[in-house]
Amino acid sequence: MLGQANLLGALKAGILGTVIMTIVMYSLPLIGIPPMDIMAALGGVFPLKISPYFLGALIHLGIGTVLALIYAAFFHCWLPGPNWLRGALFSLLPWLFAITLLGASLQLASQVFGAAPASVVNPCAPVNPCAPKASNPCAVKPANPCAPGTASQGAISPQVLSLMAHLIYGGVVGAIYRPRA
Repeated sequence: MLGQANLLGALKAGILGTVIMTIVMYSLPLIGIPPMDIMAALGGVFPLKISPYFLGALIHLGIGTVLALIYAAFFHCWLPGPNWLRGALFSLLPWLFAITLLGASLQLASQVFGAAPASVVNPCAPVNPCAPKASNPCAVKPANPCAPGTASQGAISPQVLSLMAHLIYGGVVGAIYRPRA
């Protein structure tokens, strides 16, 4: 398992898989579906005076590369099927985390790091209509990828969109990653 893992190959696969997944997620508005704004959700946890998108992008890329390393070290060798399918099957684990525990994890992290509750975007919680509105018209207005809206009213649910994005990530990671010979 670990002896056959190609760490550099896993890093490359994780970066490419994360970039492609992110492009897909942020391209959804082009076809009329609200974006899944994971970067604002991840970056909004920290009370830093920088864009949540910058920090969120770094965190998202870090998570994607770490997941690819985990895939290479522990899952690639025993999952069935062709490489792309192995990666797609592995991606079901982070997807399950994303749709069940991500919101609670972000809330806990915001408490630990001292971020104001309004700055934390829970990507799977409904939008609070009573939350204070930002007074800055140029401020980033983070979208909630799991909130009811266009995607969930007669179209594809946010959970299914998240599944599709994760399957794309896993398929790319699996197709690109090769263990050491």
